[in-house]
Amino acid sequence: MMSPILNLTGVNSQNGGSSLFRGSSGSSGSGGGSGNRRRRNVINELPPVSDMSNTPCSSGGCCGVMRLARPKLNDGLTLPLDPCDDISNNIKKSLKHITGQENLDLPIGSYLMVPQTFDSIYLGETFNCYVCISNHSSQTCVEICSKVQLQTNTQNFLLNSKLTDANAELHANEQLGQVISYEVKETGQHILVCEVNYKTQNGERMYFRKHFKYLVNKPIDVKTRFYNAEDNLNNDVYFEAQVQNTCSNPIVLEKVVLDPSEFYQSYEIKSAIKTISNFPSISDSFNNFNIASRESSPTTGSKMETDNVYLLPREVRQYLYCLTPKMHKHSMHQYRGVTTIGKLDMAWRSHMGERGRLQTGQLQRMAPGYGDVRLIIESIPTTIKLHVPFEIVCRLYNFCERNLDLVYDVVNLPQAGLEFCCLNGVHLGQISQNKTVDFKLTVLPVLPGFQYLSGIRVTDGFLNRVYEFDEISNVFVNE
Repeated sequence: MMSPILNLTGVNSQNGGSSLFRGSSGSSGSGGGSGNRRRRNVINELPPVSDMSNTPCSSGGCCGVMRLARPKLNDGLTLPLDPCDDISNNIKKSLKHITGQENLDLPIGSYLMVPQTFDSIYLGETFNCYVCISNHSSQTCVEICSKVQLQTNTQNFLLNSKLTDANAELHANEQLGQVISYEVKETGQHILVCEVNYKTQNGERMYFRKHFKYLVNKPIDVKTRFYNAEDNLNNDVYFEAQVQNTCSNPIVLEKVVLDPSEFYQSYEIKSAIKTISNFPSISDSFNNFNIASRESSPTTGSKMETDNVYLLPREVRQYLYCLTPKMHKHSMHQYRGVTTIGKLDMAWRSHMGERGRLQTGQLQRMAPGYGDVRLIIESIPTTIKLHVPFEIVCRLYNFCERNLDLVYDVVNLPQAGLEFCCLNGVHLGQISQNKTVDFKLTVLPVLPGFQYLSGIRVTDGFLNRVYEFDEISNVFVNE
């Protein structure tokens, strides 16, 4: 049953006369609900409904805005009380006085009930409301038009409504209404403004406006972290997203998709959940962590293929993605300043099945500082033994916007576990911008354990500038 709730008193646009739409207020219906039937939940206005008249005026009409909401789960009060025992009867009376509920004789669980209060509205949900104009007078009103406007902290806009150009006619005890839906895209205070224009039988044009206020909260909190990998020119980016449920009720995450920018293709890293009874053999244990193959076709997004994730209030779910740059489209010099990663798209359902969707803005990371010249280890032996020389291949990258004339030297640092056994002052020639050059070094391990490779110096002959490279790699030396 639909009940109007707010007094809407009209104002004569010409001489200030009273309106036929002088109103009534009420409250949402009570009682239990069943199935998935949608119920209309009243939007409370400030001041609260208790400050208004609850008796409809026979000489006027009313205009109500009611939220369309699903039924809620209600827990009944069930205690094993003996009706023949005086103490049990006193407990029953005390519980009724405190909670306002009658003790149920049968031990039943939760049941569906029409919402008795205005529930929270969350960002990303679809807000559905029913705007109803009723004529409770004995006269006929003509040329009735209504505009519904939404005001937020940053913008004002009209909602799509057929009542705007209706020019309808309402006889006595007739109603006119429409369901209006819109996607909630901002948090904070929202004001729904309803304006009604009409004419009386005397040709007098009337106008009135009413405001309905409600608050929009944030359902999900997302924290992000970025990690730069040391492989693939240090251009791979690992993206970690921590999604927390900030609602007062549990939610179900149906989709978490990373939509990368044009500079990246994304791969998902996820863990496969296996039961103990179906524990695989040792050969299958490597499948516990499923990392998308880099030889597979590039994807524009990375979607969780596991089951829906059930999150209790304040619980956190972590997601991990690997983003690889599209080097065939963007040179390394252009990529160096790229900070835009992409967007995170999330979809969820409330504990009663209401859908919601959120998308973050463009995720930004701090671009790694390469400098003019960058040195990486292109190849190195997998096994290194003490006092046995080994050879490494180094690669130099020219990231500056000019040509370089490079010469490399090696320095054996004191107390170092690795010493160079090669020539100094080797000329590498001129290197154009965004180009590379390789050279080989022979290294002798003198100490066991983990050792850092340090002491490589590269000099630019044009500007006589020296680039120092220390701790560029660490190796394990076996005795």
